[in-house]
Amino acid sequence: MTFKFWTVFVLLQLAWLQPVWLHPAWALNLQNPGVVEINNPSAFSQILAISDIHGMSERLKHLLIKAKLMNSQNHWTGGKTLLIITGDSIDKGPDSLGVLTLWISLAAEAQKTGGRILHLLGNHEAEFLAFGKNSNKSKEFIKELKNSNLKPRDLVNGTDPRGQFLRNMPIAAKVGKWLFCHSGFYPRIRWVDFGAKAKKTLQEEEYDSSFVIGEQSILEAKDWWESPKTRTELLARLAQDGMIGVVHGHQPKAYGLKHQIGSLENGRLIKLDVGMAPEAGENEGAMLKFPKPETFTSPQTPESQVILP
Repeated sequence: MTFKFWTVFVLLQLAWLQPVWLHPAWALNLQNPGVVEINNPSAFSQILAISDIHGMSERLKHLLIKAKLMNSQNHWTGGKTLLIITGDSIDKGPDSLGVLTLWISLAAEAQKTGGRILHLLGNHEAEFLAFGKNSNKSKEFIKELKNSNLKPRDLVNGTDPRGQFLRNMPIAAKVGKWLFCHSGFYPRIRWVDFGAKAKKTLQEEEYDSSFVIGEQSILEAKDWWESPKTRTELLARLAQDGMIGVVHGHQPKAYGLKHQIGSLENGRLIKLDVGMAPEAGENEGAMLKFPKPETFTSPQTPESQVILP
């Protein structure tokens, strides 16, 4: 009994002394599933996807209203819609906090109507959680927090609800036969193993690991689409796990298309990033709508429509 008492006492003292930026391995984030699987997308009336909002809250609101997912009072009107955000809602733009607050509010309302908002990790969310105030990638977000009299550590450790929202973001989602993720580059690992590793890594808050933010990770990889060989190998890896294609963001000029949603490989590779961030041109934004969710479980490429503000 004495040993157990002193063990608990020491751990509590360490928890009080340990800076939250260091993410002690024993302080597990047990809420994060690592990856999400939606095996029956036809349970939703439609699927919409967007990426790389980067704090541009007003542009986001215009898009959501145009897509009939939200009204002018910022309330969910999307019914049983599945809305997937493939990362990078924060940083670069002026109102990352506003974007996060809006997602939290809409997610709660969507759930009540049979809809769902699924926000995946982007490299900017992961790097903020990994490095906190020392992250160059999140310097604009850090500045915004300070200007709002908020401590970055309160978001990193989940004390602030917007921080908890960040901490609960999975790294990828499998929707029917389609993969949704940030960079689009799926690593050389079977899906079942990838899911297990993602769950362990994120629950132990190892956001700085190469698995999460390495140069060839599913969040960070760039320009992989330039090589036909790499694209073919990527699609072959997906096919091994019964997946047809991938929907992603991360690079506004991917596929050689600036300020446009686009695709390659007969629509099996789809990029969403249109450059909403100030440094990418402050594009008005765009969303991709899939009106027939049941096609996500079929061999065909799903029908889609681009939504502009």
